[in-house]
Amino acid sequence: MAELTSGATAAPAVTPARDRPSLVPGIPRRQLRAAGIGNLIEWFDWNAYALLSVYFAGQFFPAGTSPLVALLGTFGIMAVGFIARPLAGLVLGTVADRFGRKPALLLTVYGMGVSSLLIAFAPTYAQVGLVAPLILLVARIVQGICIGGEYASMSAFAMEMAPQGRRGFIAGVLNAVAGFGQIAVAGLVLLLSWTLPHEAMTAWGWRLVFVVGALLSVAGIWLRRDMHETIDARRSRAGATGMFAAMRRYPGATVRVVGLTIGFTAMVYAWGTYMPTYATTYRGFDPKLGMVAMVVSTVVAMVGALVAGRLSDRFGRRPTMVAAGVLLTVGTVPALALINHSVWSLIAVQGFGMLTLSLLQASSMPAYTEMFPADFRAAGLGFPYALTVGLIGGTVPMVGTQLASVGLPTAFPWYLVVLMAISTVFYLTMKETAFEPLPD
Repeated sequence: MAELTSGATAAPAVTPARDRPSLVPGIPRRQLRAAGIGNLIEWFDWNAYALLSVYFAGQFFPAGTSPLVALLGTFGIMAVGFIARPLAGLVLGTVADRFGRKPALLLTVYGMGVSSLLIAFAPTYAQVGLVAPLILLVARIVQGICIGGEYASMSAFAMEMAPQGRRGFIAGVLNAVAGFGQIAVAGLVLLLSWTLPHEAMTAWGWRLVFVVGALLSVAGIWLRRDMHETIDARRSRAGATGMFAAMRRYPGATVRVVGLTIGFTAMVYAWGTYMPTYATTYRGFDPKLGMVAMVVSTVVAMVGALVAGRLSDRFGRRPTMVAAGVLLTVGTVPALALINHSVWSLIAVQGFGMLTLSLLQASSMPAYTEMFPADFRAAGLGFPYALTVGLIGGTVPMVGTQLASVGLPTAFPWYLVVLMAISTVFYLTMKETAFEPLPD
């Protein structure tokens, strides 16, 4: 096996002769497909749970439980899945650094498929009692473990195959692909909710969406079976010194990953995953209208991600992230206050949030990976990123629902703003790394 290096030299080393020209110059089609499919599955699966929770929440808790309490319980289970991410980011990140990106990325799509099947065929509380929410919990933990390892391994793989000066654009492309996952699940939920009677949708219609999620994982396994490595795993194993080696060697970078992620992850899950439920809980929207707004705003974000990636490569990670951080810190409270009973207000507000977030999404992936050398890249990013997403991003729906249940509806936007302000300080003080090669 020839030694593969990161940065601009990675793509030529892994281009097989039979690959057709790629949609992204310098990157084989198979490599881009292998990177993108995991992003698509991740956002399909997590949005499926968030969007469908209003339909299945009452089935996994005792009869007589209020809808708000049942919804809070399902979001609590969702949060537990996020809390499982840090260990996964550490373990699967170490696998990716020592044995190669491919084994880690295959493990993640296998696990996401299993968790989707568990939810699709989970019995209800009326059928098996307390076993029902336990099955749901296990499924979310498995999914959290797999997704916790997916982002860091995929980011390392994608940035290592990207030519110098194109890492931001590749990150934008991958985030646009993730948008397809959001649109697909929202469109599927809308189709089912409009064609099935509400009773059928609540009883079994929601399960069909998780079956589709499992089938997507099968497609992911097929697409990743022929992916090519971007690192020499033998070299990585020779330099291995334990799972916590990256944190010991790069403590400053570890802290920066946490700081850059705190506000970013809160905003991603607030504006994207939670917004339809927010509109239903706080403004009394029909869930279907919330999903329509989500689809439209996601299309806006997909286009924005492609533009933002080019801006990140041209002007740097720091300016684009600072601009997004300031806009979200200053604009979140007044924007959410503008949501009234018109679906157009929701579309406009969510479109603003998602478009602004595209600046962060296209810059954060390369910014993270540019902090660590190849031997520690996945694990170095994986643990602090997954820890922050688990504790902050994963709890956003639960916090929002809890604040509504205790009569503090105006507190939720300010909660988001405080977290975003913390990250904006890190954006202002971060080192610019866009114009340098990836550390080897």
